[in-house]
Amino acid sequence: MFHVIVRARKDAKALQYINERNYGGFLKVSSLGGGRKFNEVEDTLEELKKDPYIPILLFGEKEKELAKDISEYFLELSRPFYSRILRTKKVRNMRVDELYAHLEEIKARFRLGIEWDRTYKLNPENPLNIEINPDYDIYLAFGDGFRKNMRELLGVDIGSVSLVLRKLMNQEVYYSGSMKIAEVSKRIGEETEVLWRIPHTEEISLEDIIRANENYIGAFEDASKSFLEQFKDYDIIVPWSGGKDSTATLILASKVFKNVTAVYVKMEYEMPRTDEYIEELAKKLGINVVETFVSMPIDMYGIPTHYNRWCTKMKVEALYRAIEEFENPILVVGDRDGESAKRRLKPPVIERENEILGTFLEIMPIKFWSGMMVQLYILMNGFDLHPLYYEGFYRLGCTICPSLADWEIKLLDKRNELPEFFRRFIFGQKEEE
Repeated sequence: MFHVIVRARKDAKALQYINERNYGGFLKVSSLGGGRKFNEVEDTLEELKKDPYIPILLFGEKEKELAKDISEYFLELSRPFYSRILRTKKVRNMRVDELYAHLEEIKARFRLGIEWDRTYKLNPENPLNIEINPDYDIYLAFGDGFRKNMRELLGVDIGSVSLVLRKLMNQEVYYSGSMKIAEVSKRIGEETEVLWRIPHTEEISLEDIIRANENYIGAFEDASKSFLEQFKDYDIIVPWSGGKDSTATLILASKVFKNVTAVYVKMEYEMPRTDEYIEELAKKLGINVVETFVSMPIDMYGIPTHYNRWCTKMKVEALYRAIEEFENPILVVGDRDGESAKRRLKPPVIERENEILGTFLEIMPIKFWSGMMVQLYILMNGFDLHPLYYEGFYRLGCTICPSLADWEIKLLDKRNELPEFFRRFIFGQKEEE
């Protein structure tokens, strides 16, 4: 979570309006009390540095000198922060929607910004000049299976570890070291297409990437833990699919709360090796897992499509049924900004209501993390990712999910784990086209 810091109280008031309107009031907003020189705000800064939330510093044109001194102060703390001079004399002089756009872009910088220094380091200043967009994500492509599949299916060698910028419509830019080496379109419903490639790879150590980002990820962990601590009086439920986001969320929640219940809704056409992964990791975490099975009557409803996602409704209802006996449940979910614009526009806490649970809260402690941060967090804690991530998957769903891209369908088919009726359906469609 983020702490937005400005010079004057009136500036903070303008930002608090945005905080309430767009973030449900769950960011922190504060002022430096109006001081114009560093020595006038130093005591306030001493208090602010104790706060685990990640600092975003916003200043007007008239406050450049103060902004410079404060940025140097935060730089010495060796923790992630970002400072920006706005084009108006004072922060409060900027239009509300323009100020909100600045916040969204800065938030994206924290998860997308990268520095290359013989390894990849997260840095909101973004020396590598990664394209910043609030709806983009980054993740790491690694594993012998991932590299082999990229070579065999696409003719692209990504090296030992590649940084991947995931843009809109599943378009991905692959980096090796500081160089862009390929761009691949994995658009749903279309053939996977290599838009361009160059034959260049650098051998990069995953262990070096982990070490280089430990403090950065640790700072985000502390911020997310502080956010979670507001909800200690609830029954903590983590819907756990075995995917990277719900796994990171479960690890995080287990560090904050004494009692955490993970709910694994197993779909009939679950991804391969998920059962084994859930069982193994649950033992290591010492987590109680409630498992519930959902059959998928294809003969009754047909193969799920984007326009008829009956399976999603069944999965959600099964989750609610599994926890209806809890007195005061709160769902701790792994939704992130980088997954979609729809998820980005949600506040970090949502109040929901349905016939099964009544009114309940859904909270998102890793909302502002990138895919790369999630991957590193799991590895830093001594756990492996789901095996399919090492073979080329970005996300996990079901083996008949309408959100499967051609790339993921090919990976499942290569493993002989694509259901035969779905295989006939997919490849029959392609033959007709």
